Amino acid sequence: MLAGRYNISVTAGTTFQLSPQWLIDNLAVNLTGYTATFQVRQFVDSTTPLLNATTSNGLITITPATGTIAINVAASTTATWPAGNYLYALNLTAPDGVTIYQILQGAFVVAASAVH
Repeated sequence: MLAGRYNISVTAGTTFQLSPQWLIDNLAVNLTGYTATFQVRQFVDSTTPLLNATTSNGLITITPATGTIAINVAASTTATWPAGNYLYALNLTAPDGVTIYQILQGAFVVAASAVH
């Protein structure tokens, strides 16, 4: 399965929220027992991500019945991000802990803010 492609733009110093829904044949995938990881990196092989949001660190909340993955990053965190072009991917790990699906990927642009 190829990941969906969606490009994101964020202004540094603002709250970042994204709530994609995983659908197959227009039906929500039941995400009971799944975990999620959303990483932003400057390059695919960058060793340190700009953002590592997970269900474990509380930056991602999954609503299993609707197949919704809610990512929420505080403005105080995005304020530390340097403006630039990055890449991101959203992975879901099945309850077996082995099966991983990349459901979303794309460009992630951080814009500087004129408000300080």
